[in-house]
Amino acid sequence: MSTVSSPQQVEMVATGDADDALRRRRERGRRSQAGFRKRQAEAHQHMRDQNRQLKAAIEKLINTTRGDEHPELLNTIFEVAEAAGIDAQRPAHCESVQHWPRHVSFENSHISSSRVDGEVDITIHATTKDIVPEEGDQGCSNLDLSTPSSASSQRLRCGIWLDHQYYMRISVPPDDILPYLGPGSKTFAGILFWDLMDHSQNKCKRPHSDDVTIIRRGLGHSKVTENWAVSYIHAMVDARQEYRRTGSISPQYASAAEQDLGAMVRDRITAEYQAQGKDPNQWLSTLGIEKRVRAMVSDDAFARLEAVAKGEGDPALRQFFENIECRLHETCICFGDGPRWSIDIVDGLFLSWVYTAFRSPT
Repeated sequence: MSTVSSPQQVEMVATGDADDALRRRRERGRRSQAGFRKRQAEAHQHMRDQNRQLKAAIEKLINTTRGDEHPELLNTIFEVAEAAGIDAQRPAHCESVQHWPRHVSFENSHISSSRVDGEVDITIHATTKDIVPEEGDQGCSNLDLSTPSSASSQRLRCGIWLDHQYYMRISVPPDDILPYLGPGSKTFAGILFWDLMDHSQNKCKRPHSDDVTIIRRGLGHSKVTENWAVSYIHAMVDARQEYRRTGSISPQYASAAEQDLGAMVRDRITAEYQAQGKDPNQWLSTLGIEKRVRAMVSDDAFARLEAVAKGEGDPALRQFFENIECRLHETCICFGDGPRWSIDIVDGLFLSWVYTAFRSPT
């Protein structure tokens, strides 16, 4: 027998269901708000932790500054400290210095900074360590850099910033110039090699073809070197000349003065020549030229020719030898480890010189 609900009973059931639904929605809302507040509190705590770590790092950075850092770096550090709300005393010289030299170079007797766009031009005597003022410059005339404590402050006050890495020099010579260093520089091959390096730096006063044309011709014989930049060849020559003069090489030439670079390039060119059926031994270095000239004459006769190469003996023979060097400069090719010449060119130049030497009076 079924029970028929009255309208009142139906209304009461509906009202109870609505109340339950409302309570469930309110409970979900409270849980959602609680989760949101928890996530918000965790985010705020994370930010506070990050801020504390950041401030601690900035304070540590400030505490480790010695006062002799680059002024731009010091200014940046204290600007970051101010932005982070750290009360740090900014050094007075950080605000007063406005112009700083962009480059400082070592000379034999002094250190000097270049003047660019109104920047300070400063010279420091290498022995006394005193700043040498230019004429009319009174700003740094009485500064003494003889003590470490004053050196830092004076460096900042006068605007000198030395990049120690810029002045780190290479003390190991490229392998390709080892035969021409020390006593080797006084041999026939050594004299010829360094005289031709001088030619590459345009130190010869005789007329020559355009430098770029000569270098391009010397590089174009091999795919290994044909795309090399002319400036790179200049850097290679400058690096080797600098080592000859000073016993070290500046960092600016480091990429052109790697110890085994010349040997690696020579080996690649040799392999290319052999693959093309060409004999690389038909191309002589200055050592090869010396060996070939020695084979032309007796030891006594060669000693006479070597003396001429050193600038001694018959002036006519010396003039002849200098003309030969000019021709060698015009006709060399690059093998990576130095210039080379074909045997035909060497014989054509040196046989005439040897013949003239034996015809001339002793």
